Amino acid sequence: MSILVRNLPKSFTQENLEDLFFEFGTIASCDLVMDEATNLSKGFGFVEMSTQEETDKAIEKLNAKVIDGKKIRVKWSNQEKKQAAAIDDAPAPKRDIPDNVWGTASSNSSESEKDAE
Repeated sequence: MSILVRNLPKSFTQENLEDLFFEFGTIASCDLVMDEATNLSKGFGFVEMSTQEETDKAIEKLNAKVIDGKKIRVKWSNQEKKQAAAIDDAPAPKRDIPDNVWGTASSNSSESEKDAE
């Protein structure tokens, strides 16, 4: 249940990101992406909440929130979408169906029709 947070101020810290999500529940992980050269935020990060309900609530309440004059974007991370899509697109398990499964039914109905005549 990973959340992508974008358009954060460059001055944002790991602690700021944690504080932003703290009120919505238990944070399983929190990672603000930093620029090693400047030691400033690259403006995005990832947060993982412990439950689906907490994740949905955080996304709903924080998306489009204005912080330091910037409107942040909060949504499911693409990784989560890709994993969900992979599960949805997975082929159905192969089932073994006997060759005569329909043959028996059609022969019974033919015999019933003959009996009716």
